[in-house]
Amino acid sequence: MRTPSLRWRIVGAVALLLVATNVVVGAVTVIAYREYLVGRLDAELATAAGRTPGGQPPSGPPPESSDGQQDPDNRFIGAPGQAADTVVAVLRDGAAVLAGYTDGAGAQHGLSRAQEAVLADVAPDATPTTVSLGSLGAYRAQAVTRGGEVFVTALPLGDLRASVVRLVVVIGSTTLLALLVAAWALTLAVRRSLRPLERVASVASSVTALDLERGDADIAARVPSADLVVSREVGQVGTALNRLLGHVGRALTVRRDAERGMRTFVADASHELRTPIATVRAYAELSAGSQDVAALQRNAERIGREAVRMGDLVEELLLLARLDAATHDGAAPDAAALTARPGTVHEEVDLTATVVEAVMDARATAPDHRWMLQLADDRPLTVSGDPGQLRRAVTNLLANARTHTPAGTTVVVSLQRVPRTGGDEAATGGLARLVVANDGPPIDAEVLPVLFDRFTRGSSSRSREHGTSGLGLAIVRAVVTAHGGSVRVVSEPGRTAFTVDLPEVGDRSDA
Repeated sequence: MRTPSLRWRIVGAVALLLVATNVVVGAVTVIAYREYLVGRLDAELATAAGRTPGGQPPSGPPPESSDGQQDPDNRFIGAPGQAADTVVAVLRDGAAVLAGYTDGAGAQHGLSRAQEAVLADVAPDATPTTVSLGSLGAYRAQAVTRGGEVFVTALPLGDLRASVVRLVVVIGSTTLLALLVAAWALTLAVRRSLRPLERVASVASSVTALDLERGDADIAARVPSADLVVSREVGQVGTALNRLLGHVGRALTVRRDAERGMRTFVADASHELRTPIATVRAYAELSAGSQDVAALQRNAERIGREAVRMGDLVEELLLLARLDAATHDGAAPDAAALTARPGTVHEEVDLTATVVEAVMDARATAPDHRWMLQLADDRPLTVSGDPGQLRRAVTNLLANARTHTPAGTTVVVSLQRVPRTGGDEAATGGLARLVVANDGPPIDAEVLPVLFDRFTRGSSSRSREHGTSGLGLAIVRAVVTAHGGSVRVVSEPGRTAFTVDLPEVGDRSDA
């Protein structure tokens, strides 16, 4: 069974409400009007009953006509001032002495025995009551006792009931006409009111035509601004739909970018692993057919170096995967999430000692560079996080400066405490700022926007010469972001500087 549309349900509900309201109002009006007419009739009945005893009824039994009816020719029936069709009767000892009425033409008529019996049953307490006099119809009757006789006066209810019927017809006709006009006007009003909602539904339907399975993230359909201010309800639905479409579009964009990044990541990782695997296979094949012990030893050493290279690459990929897994709904990972991962710790780390040790190691491994350390404060700078990952980030920054600059380059490593910016009055303490600057060649301008992406190299030939994987700076950014900090780079002729900001202990914005 097909469900009626919202438009017709609204029209039907309002129509039923109008009918119910009019029925109630009409019923109350008819009842009140009838009671008013009955009250007026009772007042007239009381007046007529006061005139009835004024006549002098004949003594003795009532005269009989040839047909057995009372003789209507009696002046008592047509008492002065009585309205036409007023029924009067005089009862003596429960029997009708006289009973009849005068019609509009002045002719008098008697009553049948049955009609007299009905009047005889009226209680003589002057209380108006409704009786039925057969062919004469319904009457309003009142009986009073005077001098041992009961005088009954009755007025017809025909005119009263005809007035009530006319009122019912008028109310019913008016209600029907008003219902038709209201339904027509309401249909037009509802259609006009729901037109913006239909356009909202059209926008929602147009989205289903997009091929979202293939990654179509360009959802341009939106509810027009004009429809958002038509009414509060349509505005709420339209605004919610626009926000939903925006969220869906951003989610699809993130998914598309993630898939593209994953394909690139897999391709680059496969390319990076292909070379050491091929080298290992080649030297293994050479060793299989060689009897030269010295050559076998050289081959084994080369295989070992390639194995170490592959192991380092795998470790870096695993570290990035672990940092990615610590993110929540695309947001930056926090230290609490990192501590929940196997193999990670969360403690206070002396960043000053970590930087000093890393610079000393760099001087030992790259004596052809000039290494300078600048500490602006005698007090150690302490941050909260994983000491191994923080040391890895510092080491990668120094290794990047060593690998991508020529011999004789001066590398200045500075560590200082700086105040927080941005008006965060709730935060306490400051930031630990690490700057690794060198006076080597600048980084290519087209590389700067993607420098911290995975497998990004400023020069492919030089990177392969130094055996880099292109993951070092990506690890730096992931670790720093996971610890609530930020990293940026500025490169110009004569100076390239990497700046890392980390919140001190007690000053983590995400704590």
